[in-house]
Amino acid sequence: MELLMIKMRRKTVLLSLIGIVIVLLILYLVNFDKVVGEIRKLSPDYFLLLLGIQLTSILLASIKWRLILRHSRVLMRNILPAVFVGYFVNGITPVGLAGGEPVRAYIISKTDNLPLPTAASSVIVDLFLEIIPMFLLSGLAIYLIFVKGIPLILAIFLGFIALVLLLLFIIAITLVINKEFSMKLIRILFNFISNIPLLNVYIQKHLHEIDEISERFNNAIRLHVMDNYIFFFGTLLSLSVWGLRFLRMYLIFIALGIPIEFSTVLIVETTVSVLSFMPLFPGALGIWEGASVTLYTLLGNISEASSAAATIINRFFLYLLPLIFGLFAAIYLGLSIQRLINSDKPEIQGNGNVI
Repeated sequence: MELLMIKMRRKTVLLSLIGIVIVLLILYLVNFDKVVGEIRKLSPDYFLLLLGIQLTSILLASIKWRLILRHSRVLMRNILPAVFVGYFVNGITPVGLAGGEPVRAYIISKTDNLPLPTAASSVIVDLFLEIIPMFLLSGLAIYLIFVKGIPLILAIFLGFIALVLLLLFIIAITLVINKEFSMKLIRILFNFISNIPLLNVYIQKHLHEIDEISERFNNAIRLHVMDNYIFFFGTLLSLSVWGLRFLRMYLIFIALGIPIEFSTVLIVETTVSVLSFMPLFPGALGIWEGASVTLYTLLGNISEASSAAATIINRFFLYLLPLIFGLFAAIYLGLSIQRLINSDKPEIQGNGNVI
């Protein structure tokens, strides 16, 4: 196990370096000085506005998770730092943008004495509530592609992704009604989570309890998904977060004095967000930047330097800022960053914090 964790750490570092090299290569190819010149056009007023939008998005995402856990006694003051730590883990692990979900489930289970199956099921339902908006947005983006006469290859890609999202939706529904399927998924999740440094020791310790955990997990999933209040308002909150994401990117272009259609922002951000779920580089480093610059240049008739500048500003708010907040949240919770990255299991202090 220790050898496996060493290999995983080396792989993560290597992939992070590759992602950074890709970003630097993009900046070099589009002229670094021009990109910096474009970024300097961002005024302090617009910076604060964009910061406010990002913080509002994070707050709404946290409220959505609290809504999902409305049948449990959890504190918002514990949910917020757990969400930030989830962002931090997402940014440092090559597991798409879902690597931090098991970690935040584990944290909230410790800080609020919540059964782990309940906490785990809540983050799965949280992801489930993201599927519906992404499915709808993919459909809208495909429609806009046809209307705007954009090359069909992009529509084909989004159509494929829409089918994948539909498959995930079917899996989620099956999970609710089929207990045997839940058992199989629990085993798959155990194998997946056992590769996450913070949780691998916990998984090994409770592997023999998989039947009981599966039963509790299935009951928790039913409780969350079958709640119409959670389903409706959770989906509404997800759509609001996506709307703020599009608005933030649109305002970045406006702040830089670059005219762009909102429909173009919707198409590009939907496509790039879907790409970012691919488990290639930590935080989708390189993939996000390369795809964004290419698509905005081609679809928006924008210079490469302007596209790169807008993308870098967006990534600051979407990736770097949550990463920094996540680091401070981990310190606030008493999490050892070394243990978070390495293979040790966290312990609980007397005040309930995770370390």
